[in-house]
Amino acid sequence: MNRIVTVIKFTYMTRFRMKSFRIMSLILIILMSVMIHLPTLINKLSSNEPTKIGVFSTQQAELAAKLTAFYNNQPNADIRIVPLPEGGSAEANEALGKQQIADKKIKGYLEITEGSKQGVFPKMVYKSTGTMEFSLKSKLQTTLQLIKTDIVLQGAGLPDALKADLQTPVSLETVQISTTDKAATGKTEAQMVMSYALVYVMLFLLYMGVIGFGNMVATEITSEKSSRVMELLITSVSPLKQMFGKIIGICLLALTQIASLIAVGAINLKLSSPSAIKDLHLSWHDLQLSLIVYFLIFYLLGFFIYATIFAAVGSLVSRTEDVGQAIMPITIVIVAAFMIAVFGLNQPNAPFVVTMSFVPFFSPLIMFLRIGMSSPPFWQIAISIAIQLISIGAMAWLAAKIYRTGVLMYGKRPSWKELRKAMKAYRT
Repeated sequence: MNRIVTVIKFTYMTRFRMKSFRIMSLILIILMSVMIHLPTLINKLSSNEPTKIGVFSTQQAELAAKLTAFYNNQPNADIRIVPLPEGGSAEANEALGKQQIADKKIKGYLEITEGSKQGVFPKMVYKSTGTMEFSLKSKLQTTLQLIKTDIVLQGAGLPDALKADLQTPVSLETVQISTTDKAATGKTEAQMVMSYALVYVMLFLLYMGVIGFGNMVATEITSEKSSRVMELLITSVSPLKQMFGKIIGICLLALTQIASLIAVGAINLKLSSPSAIKDLHLSWHDLQLSLIVYFLIFYLLGFFIYATIFAAVGSLVSRTEDVGQAIMPITIVIVAAFMIAVFGLNQPNAPFVVTMSFVPFFSPLIMFLRIGMSSPPFWQIAISIAIQLISIGAMAWLAAKIYRTGVLMYGKRPSWKELRKAMKAYRT
């Protein structure tokens, strides 16, 4: 027991003191801090002037006046209507609009054409040099829809109180319920937003942690093997204790980095502008502590199930240059699990997502996703954890057999033949 603790401590402290680990951790902390404060920085550096939209108002003076009045009555309107003189023809209007945009007096302009028949709201065409202006288009469509409704209601001769009641938006809230757990109260919209943000961030931590530190396990073993240090180590510490000592040591290193990132993220969120948090509809009161507990559980399960395979593969490789190629199939599996998890963010109860949440190599990410974005029954969570624990035991047994032979195998590239030989070695 003392020997495996020594290996854990040695692996952890050696990697922790490495300059590359500290620099990478510092870069991640800086990037996280910048990303959290980025919306505030953009707001401070960007201009607060509203977007200027030109309107040719001669033929449709009433509609242009209503557009102008609507935005003028808004307390902090982000759009301002600029009336443009009629040029006398469509070509002249277009030339004038382009000139106004080139002179940066407007960002774009609206062409108001006549309706196809009397009483029909005219067709609107917005022209600008911008691309992908979906947000601006949505705002203009909403405003024009309100103006159209107001014109129709005025024509109907309805009282102002009734008109105001008809134009008031319908209040609709969403609550996520569970049909399998009758005791569950359901998640409110605010809780779902917080869960979405938390799950999204933690999926990246799971993905990057398993890939980065799993690769570190394989590299650590291969580097010792290539330098012939392994031949000295196995005389004092058994190969199995070496393997699990390195896996646990690097796992503690990964948890240290994640804990520092979470702490820095929480501090930066506290220091960031409160309005930025409110704009994202996030609140600390909606944070579910159980989700953090499940993250730790599934992170450890995912790390150990992949790290045992990384260790086995690393023991078969003689040169560190070949590690990347050897672990490529495992990396592809992790990437596939991450892609399925991203797809499942919007459809956590899809049959395919539910099925994959019980597959050992996929469940660390996907079952955690289901817990955060829906309310799976506890028995399904328990079964998923049990399957992963059994899989870790099986992978550890298999990896141990490969490791025993692989650490002393030099000069041979890892292949299915060599892997089969390693698996048949040391039969009991």
